[in-house]
Amino acid sequence: MLLQLHIKNFALIDNINIDFSNGLNVLTGETGAGKSILIDSVNFVLGEKQSKDIIRTDEESAFVEAVFESNDEINNILTANGIEIDDILIISREINLNGRTVSRINNRTVTLSLLRQISSLLIDIHGQHEHQSLLNENSYMDILDSFCSSSFIDIKHQFKDTYYKVRELEREIEKLKENEEYKIKRMDLLKYQIQEISEADLKLGEDEELLKRRNVLSNAEKIYSSLSLIYAELYDGENNRECAYDKIGTSIAHIESVEKYDEKLKDIRITIEDIYYKLEDIINIIRDYKDSLEFDSNELEQIELRLDLINKLKRKYGESIEKILEYLLYIKEEYSMMDKNEEIIEEKFKKLEEYKAKLYELSNKITHERKETAIRLEKLIENELKYLGMEKAVFKIAVEEKEKTTENGNDVILFMMTANPGEPLKPLNKVASGGEMSRIMLAIKTVIAEVDKIPTLIFDEIDTGISGRTAQCVAEKMSLISKSHQILCVTHLPQIASMADKHFKIEKYVNNEKTFTRLYNLDINGKIEELSRMLSGAQVTDITRRHAKEMIELAQKLKNK
Repeated sequence: MLLQLHIKNFALIDNINIDFSNGLNVLTGETGAGKSILIDSVNFVLGEKQSKDIIRTDEESAFVEAVFESNDEINNILTANGIEIDDILIISREINLNGRTVSRINNRTVTLSLLRQISSLLIDIHGQHEHQSLLNENSYMDILDSFCSSSFIDIKHQFKDTYYKVRELEREIEKLKENEEYKIKRMDLLKYQIQEISEADLKLGEDEELLKRRNVLSNAEKIYSSLSLIYAELYDGENNRECAYDKIGTSIAHIESVEKYDEKLKDIRITIEDIYYKLEDIINIIRDYKDSLEFDSNELEQIELRLDLINKLKRKYGESIEKILEYLLYIKEEYSMMDKNEEIIEEKFKKLEEYKAKLYELSNKITHERKETAIRLEKLIENELKYLGMEKAVFKIAVEEKEKTTENGNDVILFMMTANPGEPLKPLNKVASGGEMSRIMLAIKTVIAEVDKIPTLIFDEIDTGISGRTAQCVAEKMSLISKSHQILCVTHLPQIASMADKHFKIEKYVNNEKTFTRLYNLDINGKIEELSRMLSGAQVTDITRRHAKEMIELAQKLKNK
């Protein structure tokens, strides 16, 4: 619902703030007072193209801001586009003298396409030239489907789900079939890579062990020389020089000879003996390692070759043996998938045919439901048109099946009518005048009021070409729809104005040789005075005031029914 509208420097309007209510909001005033400017400003803020000529004379820019109640559907779109959400939605748009416009939603600059997407969910505008819903043939299906049975919604969900599965399978099959030459080349490459890695017979940690062994073999002579020297110092004394092992043995003998004089010497002897036995173990280890140490140039060469192979594979397939082996598993799976390509395509084709059969079945159900609903809906709309003064009108909803399937089925929906007997049915937007179009939309909105999701309707001079009983019927229908939708209506008809829940009067005046438009929110006395003007024209009398008061009272009684 539209809560507020702020207009600044837009055409004749210098600065106006309007607070709207739910129900029926009526705007009246003399011809040329600026009523249509208000509608133009709403169109502008909702994304309609405007030239810089709408900027008020001597000003640098025009600005319009609209405040709406938000809802879950709009909030989901805002969230998807990274815009903060709230209970209210603030849309603003500005145009400068260069013709550049800036659009904002909740103080965030947005594209015109996003603005229009949001706007289409907020307001439906119907006037002499612009009728958003009826001029957009894509909306016909939404109108028809909204009137179908509750089970129809489930069928549509099943159809959409199946439709997207069909599309996905078709894409997968196409991907599997495309570029057979590339597939052959790819399989040859994979086969070579699998063979190269597999023949290497890599083991996890192998490269680390090889590096350790290479280090030993490369330094075998130095290791042997050092160990021999250590062995000699510890155990194999030369030239009658006592070695470390013998010296410790001698030390033990000396301390044994005196330990009887002091108990502490026994502890020292035990510690030295422990060192003696550990040294003996170390000497044996050194001797065994030294005796086993052999320099094999052939083994070193084999290690170097093996490390070169591993490093080559690392450069090509991964930074470690683990990564290389992971890559091997991946390409084996890819090769297997390619090798089974025809088999996979065949399986997917079978599945595709199953889904297409289901899609065909669901499409027939959807078409059948739409055709049955179209018969009921066109009769209801036709009855409403007759009530609104189009007695000879014939309204037809055509459900035409097409070969091309979309997510909504195989149907194209057309709204057809003829306003005059003997004339052929034609598409709606080619046979109706501005006033007729507004009444047609009023008839449709009356029928689908309970399922229509757009909260606000604007009717710009819906009264063109009607009067008397038809005018009263239009007023009553508008009042009826306003119980479930907010309506903004620019009118010259007192019958419609008398039904207003909120009545605004617009007038034009001149001050210091500049023209301004101002707006009044009328109280009951103001309503009576304005209706009197609308009834009588220039001269307002007590009789027209009484008539106006009576019209308001009768309208109120009718609204309370």
